[in-house]
Amino acid sequence: MKRLRRGFTLVEVLIALVLLSLLMLVLAGALRALGGVEERVEQRITAADDERAAVRLLGDVLGRVSARRFPLRQAGGPAEAPFFEATPNALSWIGIMPARFGAGGRHYCRLAVEPGPGGGRLVLRYAPWTGAPTFADWDHAQSQVIVAPVQQLSLRYQDPASGQWSAVWPPPGVPFNALPSTLLPGAVDIQVEGPEPSWPPLTVVVVATRSSDPSAATGSFGGGRL
Repeated sequence: MKRLRRGFTLVEVLIALVLLSLLMLVLAGALRALGGVEERVEQRITAADDERAAVRLLGDVLGRVSARRFPLRQAGGPAEAPFFEATPNALSWIGIMPARFGAGGRHYCRLAVEPGPGGGRLVLRYAPWTGAPTFADWDHAQSQVIVAPVQQLSLRYQDPASGQWSAVWPPPGVPFNALPSTLLPGAVDIQVEGPEPSWPPLTVVVVATRSSDPSAATGSFGGGRL
């Protein structure tokens, strides 16, 4: 009877407390891991939504490009050409901004990486079209951050006649009379390095607006992605 009424010893209590503490640590670690997984899933969902919105915006703006020609003062080139300044890391053109941005209609546009807090940012700048053949005051133009942070933007332009890609437009060595009547590339390949999760390569078909395309006869035109 004395042995049955005996309580726990101090050593047994300490062992029980240690085991309980270990169990609590394991449960706390599991809860933290579960919270981290949930946060990463939410980040990936948000990043995927941002990517879809950015792809849609680029497809809309680059998918309708003005082919209206302006006089040039460049020796060895055509007398007139559209405003389409294409380099490996930046692109400037006259396009149609979607009305959902409160800036519908024809605008000067530029896509490039700009410095910003925490690193580079892929920025679309736009300013209302004034009829001038070029635009250079990009610092005062409105801007829309496409994605951040970004390390590099790589652009390529497709010659619709040959299907070949070039880092600049017009392609070096291709005579102007061999280019399409719009003097625009058939598509633009966009590769963005830096965002997480990483973007897949994006190809946007370039379609001249009907009112500016010298070869357009009937029908309407819109942008798209390959």
